[in-house]
Amino acid sequence: MISDLEILRTYSAMASHAAKRHEVLSRNIANADTPGYKAQDIQSFADAYKAAERSGTTLSVRSLRAHAADIQGTESPNGNNVSIEDQMLKTAETKGQHDMALAIYKKTLDLMRMSLGRGG
Repeated sequence: MISDLEILRTYSAMASHAAKRHEVLSRNIANADTPGYKAQDIQSFADAYKAAERSGTTLSVRSLRAHAADIQGTESPNGNNVSIEDQMLKTAETKGQHDMALAIYKKTLDLMRMSLGRGG
């Protein structure tokens, strides 16, 4: 029953998306000095949400397209295009999305408990 609530499904998918994006960004940072390494990123959550809406499917953790794709950037002399500053900004943005998703998920559950008379 609880998993049927759209708000919980959406914010669960958002938290999962943030975790997957953190994985990609951390790989970029780990390879910042690797010759020829190309920085990668995944489709934004907003784009994934819009794609699910257009196709008429329900957004879920499984439906997210989390395939990493190379991103454009200025290459260093060794062919690497990872910008630590850019990756850190993306990491902070992704952490904010993850925190927001968890906070909304928790508040929704608290409201449900309160409406059932089980406190919050």
